[in-house]
Amino acid sequence: MRRVAGAMLFGLGLLCVVAGAALAWLIVPRLKQVPYDMKPPDVVLNAPGATFVSARTLPSGAPSITVEQGTLRNMTGVKPDYKAAADLTGSLAGKTLIWNVYQATDWVEQNQPINRSESRIALDRRSGAAVPWKGQCYNDVKVGKQDASTCEEGNISYTGQLYLFPFGTKKTTYQYFDGTLRKSLPMTYQGQEKVAGLQTYRFQQTVPQQNLEVDQQTLSGLLGFLAPKAKTGTMNYEASRTLWVEPATGAIVAYTDREHRQLVPDGGQPIDILNATFQYDKATGDTIVDQARSGRTELLVFGRYLPIGLLVAGLVAMVAGVMVTRRVPAPGRHAAPETPAPEASAVPQG
Repeated sequence: MRRVAGAMLFGLGLLCVVAGAALAWLIVPRLKQVPYDMKPPDVVLNAPGATFVSARTLPSGAPSITVEQGTLRNMTGVKPDYKAAADLTGSLAGKTLIWNVYQATDWVEQNQPINRSESRIALDRRSGAAVPWKGQCYNDVKVGKQDASTCEEGNISYTGQLYLFPFGTKKTTYQYFDGTLRKSLPMTYQGQEKVAGLQTYRFQQTVPQQNLEVDQQTLSGLLGFLAPKAKTGTMNYEASRTLWVEPATGAIVAYTDREHRQLVPDGGQPIDILNATFQYDKATGDTIVDQARSGRTELLVFGRYLPIGLLVAGLVAMVAGVMVTRRVPAPGRHAAPETPAPEASAVPQG
């Protein structure tokens, strides 16, 4: 009976060890990738006290471009394209998300649209970085007008991180995409900080001041309203961004983005056409923090605590099974009967 019990304990222990290994090496890696059906929450950024350009049509029908001050609100929405992702072939198949991204920036106090855009992007499901794909595109949508333009495939090349960081984010430098320059620049690790009780990695990107390439029609339009005496000019740009990333999930749980653009007419003083610092609104921050906390807990339970618990329980059960089995006497072997010692007899003395 003990032999059967020992074998059962050993088998149960072996099963626990195998289950723990399967969790760690087969199931958890599947958790460390963004699901195809995950729809990210809408991200809202507010920039109170911003300086910006407002282009609109007056009641008379005449166009107007002015520099205003107020609160800007930027909303980013994502609609996953499951069919496009399923149709991918080659190295992208099964590893890539296709996201349709919509952005809207509004002047809050006047409830006035400032900018609209749309884009399509391919992202690696594990690293969150953009991957080469012929369908990438970007389109500025005209505000307040009928716009028949579409997002033209291949007119932009997204690279680096945009909306996500890798599962298991490292204390290193990443490339982060700048939408104004349309290229990736270094985003450097700065240290650790807690955000709403979560331990995060803080990253920072600094974009030094530089001139932008601006089409002549846009430049002439701005100069005509804001510096009518100028014959020509340039536009410059600088920015700084700080991101707080929950490292297990790669979620950006807090975000600050300062952007500064100036119109520089020849022979005149620079004119701020954008000077704003954007941050998550409270609802966005709370939602992303909650999702990151839930994802981190799931990864820790299934990736660390449960596999370790199963391994320890399995080893204990296997050792106990061996010990129980060893206590059972081998079949056919019996202890030799004790032979009584001969009784002492009297020896006659000679």
